[in-house]
Amino acid sequence: MKPLTLYAIARIVFGVASLAAPAVTGRTLAGPGGALPDAQAFLRGMGGREIGFGLCLLAAIRGGGPLRKWVAAGLLADVSDLAGIAGAWQHMPRAKRWLGLGTAGGAAAAGVAVLASLPPVAICGA
Repeated sequence: MKPLTLYAIARIVFGVASLAAPAVTGRTLAGPGGALPDAQAFLRGMGGREIGFGLCLLAAIRGGGPLRKWVAAGLLADVSDLAGIAGAWQHMPRAKRWLGLGTAGGAAAAGVAVLASLPPVAICGA
């Protein structure tokens, strides 16, 4: 299976887990507070986002659509997750800080690697 397809499927799998079991996902990533109802609401939203990115990327792979744009959008979401973790750093349990950083950082690193593997796009029709 190609790295781009694996990347899309991984986003979908994480999204399904976040949508279907937000308390488990939240507790795993952020500690006990991640299982609170308000955190679960955000995790469900994040799950939907991940499923959407993954499905749209799979559709673009099959139909010859804008791969770089979908990967870049996912990368922007992952970098935003990193910024969120940085903003909550002092309030997160130590172990969860590093797990969150590793998860979001790993996803961002995968996005960078996948983006770098795609053929460059011509600028201004050149």
